[in-house]
Order: sequence, then C-alpha cells, then structure tokens
Amino acid sequence: MEIRIENGEKRFGEKVLFSNFSCQMDFHKHSLYRISGESGKGKTSLLRILASLEKLDRGELQFLFGEAARGEGSFKVSMLFQENRLLEKCSALENLQIALPMLSKKEILTEMTVFFEEEDFRKKVEKYSGGMKRRLSFLRAMLFPFDFLLLDEPFTGLDKANRKIMEEYLLSHQRKRPVIFASHENPLLWKDYGTIAL
Repeated sequence: MEIRIENGEKRFGEKVLFSNFSCQMDFHKHSLYRISGESGKGKTSLLRILASLEKLDRGELQFLFGEAARGEGSFKVSMLFQENRLLEKCSALENLQIALPMLSKKEILTEMTVFFEEEDFRKKVEKYSGGMKRRLSFLRAMLFPFDFLLLDEPFTGLDKANRKIMEEYLLSHQRKRPVIFASHENPLLWKDYGTIAL
C-alpha cells in the first residue's frame, strides 16, 4: 500500500496549516510512519484527511494498493483521536462492547488483561485516571478490524512503563498493516519508521 499527496493545501479559516505539501508513504518500506511538525502545523488535520473526516482544500490524495488506486472510504480505518471520546458513565468493558460488536465478551476481556487489572474492567470510566482512559482508547482503536491505523498523540498521559506496553502491543498485533502516528514524543520501541515532516 502507498499513500500519495500532491500539492496538498489545508486551511482553517484564514489560517493556512500547510500548502504545496507533497509526500509519499510506501508501506512496503516502512509499516509505520510518523508525522512530525510544530504545534499548529496541521498534523491532526492531516490525520483527519487520511481518515476521510476532512478534505484537502487543494491538491490530490491517492491510496494505492498494488497498481490500483482506491478512493476514500473503500477500506477500514481505525483512529485514536487526541480526545479519548469515551462514555464516562459506562464501564471500560461496556465501552469496548458498544464500539466493537463484532467481538465476543471473552475476546474483549482477554485483551483487556494486557492493560488493566480485572477489578478495573467494570469500573465506570469516569473513575479512571487520564492514563487509563488513554490506554482504553488505544485498545478500542487496536481491536477494530482495520486496514490501516491512525494514532494522534498516542502517548499522552502515559508513563514510561505503560508506553512500552502500548508500543509492544502494537508491534505484536499490527500484522504488517499500515500505521501512521503523530506525536511530540519519540517512541521507545518503534524504531523502523518513516517520517513525514509538515
């Protein structure tokens, strides 16, 4: 799979986030790509464009699978947003069951043991710390049967130990599927990734 952007431009009102931006992400070379850039340069907007949640104001975006180009929406995208977007009055287990109806309760509980103590499974999310909410949001994104994965500031609120758990989990469950992440922090375990600078 390849993603190509040619002469892309994105505006937010009168502000130009990026202009004349071109890049190529070849996932045969790297299964992970990092989007780097200063705050306000459009990293989140670029991820949202790749997820078909926003459009380029100018330029062309192509998703290439082999020799064929596919349009937006023709494959499954999973995204971890900057905001956790959880149901605070529901338990962690209920949050995952609602978002992932294709998975059995047993399957979900098995994966939850990687990130949480059993006593936390049925605890309301409003009782969770910021780091626990981030891990739950990450797990939800990972368990969706995606064709490619987008992660926006995935390490927010996590200590070093939990960052390692998150990174190890992705590496063991990625199965060579494309992953694009935006982060101000350098990964601890993800080493072989391409970089796209805004």
